[in-house]
Amino acid sequence: MKRFLSMLMVLAMVLSFAACGGNDEPEKNNEGDDIPVSEDISKEEEKEEEPSEEPEEEDKSYTDLVETIAWAESVCGVAYVGFVEGPVGDGYRPIFEEQKELMEWYPFIADIPYERIVEADGYDLYCIVPASLDCSVKVEMLYFPEEEDAWEPVVGDVIYESESGEPIIVRCNESDIFSNVLVTVTDPNGNEKKFSPYLSLVDGSLAGINEDESGLLALDFSRYEINLDAFYTFEELAEGNWVAYYYYDNASTYVMSLEFFYNEDNEQRVEFWYGLENSEIDEIFEGPVYENEDDEGNWDGGYTLDLGLTGGAFYNGDTYSHVCTYKFQKSNEELTEAFALHYGLGSAFFEGCEYQPFYFYKAQG
Repeated sequence: MKRFLSMLMVLAMVLSFAACGGNDEPEKNNEGDDIPVSEDISKEEEKEEEPSEEPEEEDKSYTDLVETIAWAESVCGVAYVGFVEGPVGDGYRPIFEEQKELMEWYPFIADIPYERIVEADGYDLYCIVPASLDCSVKVEMLYFPEEEDAWEPVVGDVIYESESGEPIIVRCNESDIFSNVLVTVTDPNGNEKKFSPYLSLVDGSLAGINEDESGLLALDFSRYEINLDAFYTFEELAEGNWVAYYYYDNASTYVMSLEFFYNEDNEQRVEFWYGLENSEIDEIFEGPVYENEDDEGNWDGGYTLDLGLTGGAFYNGDTYSHVCTYKFQKSNEELTEAFALHYGLGSAFFEGCEYQPFYFYKAQG
């Protein structure tokens, strides 16, 4: 009997312990969402998930370029970006990436989508960047009629048109002599800039982008490899007078002269004059000459001529000035012939010649 009572007491104690244990929380296995997270770690993860406020490199290169185009008061920017030979194959990106300096400055070019690549017959690739997204862009075909006497190009089909001023790539130009596309960029005010890009046979630089009658400008943002040996130093230019001829029409030829020299203070200076052949001089200019520098502070082969009117038949005592930028490219080994290549500010050579290269000869005797 005593043994039976003892067993009942033990059983009652076991049940009472079980009842007390039932009020405790069950042990967790720390899986899934039950893992405790400290407040500091949570904040760090939240911070990592926030989008960066810094723009991507491609976007920044495009934004910076658009700002430069606007600063230059241009409607658009144009750059030569490569040569296409044969089928494109896997796409244009490998061609762009061969232009290492261009890609370093403007990586957004390689990411222009295929729907904004405009293809005409030809081998040259150009990137066209309007000054704002509010511009519109149209690309039309140009062709010359088969008649021998027809020298004026005829505008053909529209091959691209957009109301958004996003950058585009244009493939064109089978011929080295003329372009086979006409590009029209219209700004938000309705002003139209028309141009047909091609490469100059003189020095391989971009040409044909500022030759319309609108007076609007396009900015050349191509990146050229500079060979300083191809350009005259000031010392070489100062070794003699330079003369060029401009055939205005069948009856009129203008003569232009450049004389580079050092003054008494050893400053670089130039005198420029022009006038009709066998007639008196129309205008005479004189002023300092400055060597232009690249982004690293080195001479880039060009000069800025700051010219003020000092005399000539048109001079009445009132003066005005021209600031122009030129490179003088060597045309032969004897250093007796040179191209004067305009590549920046206005020309002092007279109105209408701002973007025309001139062929200068060193005056003999």
